[in-house]
Amino acid sequence: MSHPTKRSATASTDASSSSAAAAATMKKAKSQAVACSLDSKNSLSHHHHHHHRQHPDDALFDPAASPMALDDDLKSDDQNARGAVAANLSRKKATPPQPAKKLLIKLRKGKPTMPPNFEEDTWETVRSAISAIFLKQHLSCDLEKLYQAVSDMCLHKMGANLYQRIERECETHISAALQSLVGQSPDLVVFLSLVERCWQDLSDQMLMIRGIALYLDRTYVKQTTNVRSLWDMGLQLFRKHLSLCQEVEHKTVTGLLRMIESERLGEAVDRTLLNHLLKMFTALGIYAESFEKPFLECTSEFYAAEAGKKRGGGGLFGGLQLIQR
Repeated sequence: MSHPTKRSATASTDASSSSAAAAATMKKAKSQAVACSLDSKNSLSHHHHHHHRQHPDDALFDPAASPMALDDDLKSDDQNARGAVAANLSRKKATPPQPAKKLLIKLRKGKPTMPPNFEEDTWETVRSAISAIFLKQHLSCDLEKLYQAVSDMCLHKMGANLYQRIERECETHISAALQSLVGQSPDLVVFLSLVERCWQDLSDQMLMIRGIALYLDRTYVKQTTNVRSLWDMGLQLFRKHLSLCQEVEHKTVTGLLRMIESERLGEAVDRTLLNHLLKMFTALGIYAESFEKPFLECTSEFYAAEAGKKRGGGGLFGGLQLIQR
């Protein structure tokens, strides 16, 4: 084995030095390249910030900031938000909502004054209407105003006096209507037709008057004991003055009995007229005392006479016919 010469050793040393120098040169170049890259980025960021200046409060991302610092900031903000929510909740619990205050408005309004002679003037309006109804004349005032007039009197505590005045006015006209039947036609059927017309007129008139004074009927009458409704008051007045006119009542009962007897004998009669008058006696409440007793007496006499006629030669067949009649 031969030993290296001095020249080969020198060459080897030069090669090592050259390699070290090249490595140092490459490391320096790489460092400069990284520095240039950072300077370029910083210059670009500075240039962008110079031309597009943001609001002072805007957050800027710092590349040099560490992830741990960002986590700490987020945790701090989260803790602050939770603390604010807890403070709000504690404040709400500490001050419960107060009940709403009631708003009271006091109206100072004086009591309305009633015009002078209000009762007399209003009653005169109502009285004129009642009189026109009974006399079958045209009303000078419409029904709505008449209803309002009665309502106003009731609202001013004049219901009792108004009721008495209406009763007296109705009694005057009902009495006159029944008195007009005295001395009328001797023909009983014609007379019964007049009575039936008088009764029908009274029914229509009292219904119309009740419509005008409906407020009186629903307030004063209902709130006061022993006071009849306007309809019942009209019936009571008709019954009272019919009993006072003995001729009219007697003639009416006699005419009804004659009509019933004629029908039993097979004659044609006005059954509608007969039924209306019998309903009149029932509505007036005088059927039993004024009509039923004489009706039963006449019935007994009629069948007794018929039985005597059939007794001579009618036999069993005649008796059956009598029973059917």
